[in-house]
Amino acid sequence: MKSQPSKNLSLQPTRQLRITIFGAESTGKTTLSRQLAAELGATWLYEFARPYLEITKQVVTVDSMTAIWHGQTVLQTMAEGSCTIQDTDLFSTVGYWQFPHWRKALGGCPQELINDAKRLRSDLYIITPSNIPFEPDILRTGGGAREGSDNYWVDICKQYQLPYVVLQSSNQQQRLREALDHIKKVRLSPCAD
Repeated sequence: MKSQPSKNLSLQPTRQLRITIFGAESTGKTTLSRQLAAELGATWLYEFARPYLEITKQVVTVDSMTAIWHGQTVLQTMAEGSCTIQDTDLFSTVGYWQFPHWRKALGGCPQELINDAKRLRSDLYIITPSNIPFEPDILRTGGGAREGSDNYWVDICKQYQLPYVVLQSSNQQQRLREALDHIKKVRLSPCAD
């Protein structure tokens, strides 16, 4: 007697929903990404660059940017669960590599990095605008100001045809509700397994 496949069994692989919190420095990306992951029961993925720069010399070179690229690629590739909320992604690395003031030190952005970013692209990029106070941080341009404008990060999304929204609120709880509303519109599968 031949066994028949179940009609309810799907042979299609489950697709992971990826949401990236994106934007300039000190705009609340880490806070919002953690809140969203907790609210949705999703996997939270930290930004590789921060711990890497905290334990190294914090100098922007081709070698340091390449290490950040490779580390972020591993994090994104290894993320598990049906939904991942990312505190930035490889397109942030692309954006930093493309900053005009770093062009002399870094040269052009490697096509392989752009290819990796495209391969691991998110379903939605939520841009946190710089409508909240800047918090000084040694890792941020010596601590004094944001390097990129909101428009710079919107332009990165447009350049690479990334699906994005820009949050409007400066209030933490309102930002969370606004982000959740945007995620509901693109949600392909439940975040919780």
